[in-house]
Amino acid sequence: MRELVETARTSGFSRKGVGLDLEAGQTFVVVPYLPEPTPVKSWICLIAAFPHAMDLPIGEKPRCDFARLDIAEADFNSLSPAKAKVRDQLLHWLAWEAYRGQKSRDKE
Repeated sequence: MRELVETARTSGFSRKGVGLDLEAGQTFVVVPYLPEPTPVKSWICLIAAFPHAMDLPIGEKPRCDFARLDIAEADFNSLSPAKAKVRDQLLHWLAWEAYRGQKSRDKE
């Protein structure tokens, strides 16, 4: 992730992963949502950062931070896909984050 953020900063991309803690041992999920043709072919991506990686004690709620990052198409294509077990766990956590966010908005 550090290399992707550095590439975004030096390549003139608009979204540079502001707010990502690159020092912690994290699991990052890269979700591309919009292609962008300039300054080079790239993807605008949502980055979900889990500071606890995939290791949580029983009963502890996952924590997640979000950022946006532009990733060049060649770099994006070189990323390894998540294993099924990791993908399923992250999908579960993200669903709970969405639920909690909606519940908070409903209270307002």
